[in-house]
Amino acid sequence: MSVRQLSEELSVCGQIRPEDLETVRDMGFKTVINNRPDFEEPGQPLHAEIEAKAKALGLAVHYLPLAMGQPPSPALLEQFKTVLDAAEKPVFAFCRSGNRSGQIYMGAKALG
Repeated sequence: MSVRQLSEELSVCGQIRPEDLETVRDMGFKTVINNRPDFEEPGQPLHAEIEAKAKALGLAVHYLPLAMGQPPSPALLEQFKTVLDAAEKPVFAFCRSGNRSGQIYMGAKALG
């Protein structure tokens, strides 16, 4: 698991599995944002699996998917900003590689 810290409040990572969430919690993260749509790739864990494990570990979890190759919509950026502003920090966001999560974060931060 290769985690990149983008700010004091947020780090991003590529795809995780439910069992990785214990490490995420142990690294001090309080909130998880999944930016990867279900069924993007065979064998990837579904959001429901991630959510169940995150909640069992006491982590807040949010599902804000963005399809690969698509720019984040203004609505998605606003949703991300709302979640980030209200979230217990630090926040851990993931997608396939971490790039989409980073793009969404930068776009949401530009909203002010």
